[in-house]
Amino acid sequence: MNKLKNKENFKKYLGEGLLIVFSVLFALFINKTYLDAKTNSAKNNALKQIKTELIDNQKTLNKMMADHSAMLKNINNLINSKNDSIQQIARAKGYLPVYIILDNKSLLEKPLLNSAWSSAQSIGIISEFDFKTLQYINATYELQQLIMNTSIENIAERIYIKSNDIENTKGLMIELNLRFGNLQGQEYNLENLYKETIEMLKQ
Repeated sequence: MNKLKNKENFKKYLGEGLLIVFSVLFALFINKTYLDAKTNSAKNNALKQIKTELIDNQKTLNKMMADHSAMLKNINNLINSKNDSIQQIARAKGYLPVYIILDNKSLLEKPLLNSAWSSAQSIGIISEFDFKTLQYINATYELQQLIMNTSIENIAERIYIKSNDIENTKGLMIELNLRFGNLQGQEYNLENLYKETIEMLKQ
């Protein structure tokens, strides 16, 4: 009789134990599914924001490229001017007329933004990006940063430093010609990166 009762108790406890284990595993499964869905949603949202930012930056870059191309052409004209007009104007004014050098345009009318990328990095969601996507996005923002924080900044700095050196305008024009040529090459590369990265993010 006791053996039968013990056997029934064992089956009862085993059933209850299995039920508890199943309940715990099911709860863990539900929790993981919820977390995976939440992570996937955050990843998709980050990629969407990055794509939107890159599309806006692409439009800004197109305007920048047109302005910088006009500036480079103007600088070449000033270098090749037979009467050295920029030197004469600088002497007459007592300072270097930057607006003439930059063809009455702003060196940087609107910055290329990186807030969506910085936000994705800060919350760590970029660890969920596949390698190729991460590689393209990172390369795009790195070149963008190089253009903004190095190339354009260096041009502005050289113009500012040389603004009172009115006796060596020709030397500055030649230096700016080289710097703008380098900037133009970087901008063409960034333009291609924008196209490739945006196209990838559309998939």
